[in-house]
Amino acid sequence: MAIVAAPTASLDFTWRDASGSVGHTLVHIPDGTLAAVALTAAAALGALFAAMSDAVLLGYKLTYNRVENAPGTPVAGSRVEEKGNFIWTTADGRSTRFSIPAIKDTQLNTSGSVNRSAVAAAALIAAVVDVDAIFAGASGSDITAIFKAYQSFRRSTPAQLPTDG
Repeated sequence: MAIVAAPTASLDFTWRDASGSVGHTLVHIPDGTLAAVALTAAAALGALFAAMSDAVLLGYKLTYNRVENAPGTPVAGSRVEEKGNFIWTTADGRSTRFSIPAIKDTQLNTSGSVNRSAVAAAALIAAVVDVDAIFAGASGSDITAIFKAYQSFRRSTPAQLPTDG
């Protein structure tokens, strides 16, 4: 089991038409293409696309995909809607967040807060706030500290419901 590069990265151009509907143009590029080269090409391609469309180009994103080549079996009873939510403070005084699906019970206190002393949680917090880390909030401001970390449950979709009930 290993996370490996997909053969291609993707450029996803987002459009909006007169009715407000949103559409996409997806273009693949070789995975080894440097991000700066891909974004320069995207700017040129976006201009060419825009010249051919009555919709407005809202922007584009570049995604390098990494996939598990032999995924293992999930732990029995694990549920993706059982989330570990991590809220961080940023250098500009704002906050940012992410969640980890199917958080392990061993990472939680009995109250449902994340046990920041648990080995995996402590390592995650250190990696995200490390001064050399590249992680930032949506504003681009560095993440400086963990603010809150807790478990929550999100509504299940029909595909997520137990099959034995």
